[in-house]
Amino acid sequence: MITKERRFSNRYQGANLKFELRPRFWFGLKKEKHPALVTNFAAGGAAITTPLKLKIGQRIQVTILSEFHNVRQLPAEIVRYDGKEVDYHYGVRFSLGKLPEVASNNTLFILKQIERTLRPAMHSN
Repeated sequence: MITKERRFSNRYQGANLKFELRPRFWFGLKKEKHPALVTNFAAGGAAITTPLKLKIGQRIQVTILSEFHNVRQLPAEIVRYDGKEVDYHYGVRFSLGKLPEVASNNTLFILKQIERTLRPAMHSN
């Protein structure tokens, strides 16, 4: 099933990011972390590939680790499913509105910094 979600405009390759997701279930229970490969990244979300089967609308928590920045327990939602080849391909939207204002502003700043560090890698390809 493919939805007509808005795709992220300024996307950058994010294969050098360590991206982990933790699905959330009923009553806010969380499962263990699962790795994902980032194929595109923007401050608003990412395109990922993972062996984990998820549903559109499912809430997750994301950890993003780059060479210089860390974002932990970022609320996010699966907004797009792009099919399965070897692994599943999803679009993830970061849910900054679920954080307190100061945390949201700080997290957005860090996500933009991560995006900025990925830009040179895209232009050199």
